[in-house]
Amino acid sequence: MCCKMITDKEKLKINGVKIKPANGSCQSYNIIYCFVCKHCPKCYVGRTVRHLHERVSEHRGKFYELLDKPNVRFSDNFETSDIYSLGAHLVDDHGFLDKTNFNTSYEILILMNSSPKNLEINEHKFIQKLRSIKPFGINSNDPFGIPLLSFKT
Repeated sequence: MCCKMITDKEKLKINGVKIKPANGSCQSYNIIYCFVCKHCPKCYVGRTVRHLHERVSEHRGKFYELLDKPNVRFSDNFETSDIYSLGAHLVDDHGFLDKTNFNTSYEILILMNSSPKNLEINEHKFIQKLRSIKPFGINSNDPFGIPLLSFKT
């Protein structure tokens, strides 16, 4: 299912920034990726050293867990961790409660292929560039704990 979610668009505009997706597939690894919500202009930026389809399955699984076990919202790290961010966005912002909503609500693009040692830094750069931290985006935090930086344009 992951491969069907990957965009085939040559360029996307996310929070006012034009992005050209990097080459890759659901088998790609050592990448920075982006989930773009099809129902609003928000996005989520993440990184993985594993195959993209594995990471997407984990995100999908956390959405399912959120639907099956609503008490997970009361865990210590629910608000500060990105582990449930994509699922919480669908439930809280759009009221989606059906497991099929995950696959139909997001479009995925590979932002960059990266060496494993630079993944965290590159993820941070894209989180800042695309303004993907709440309330503008879906990410709960930046990997370095840095809030969104303001840039004059």
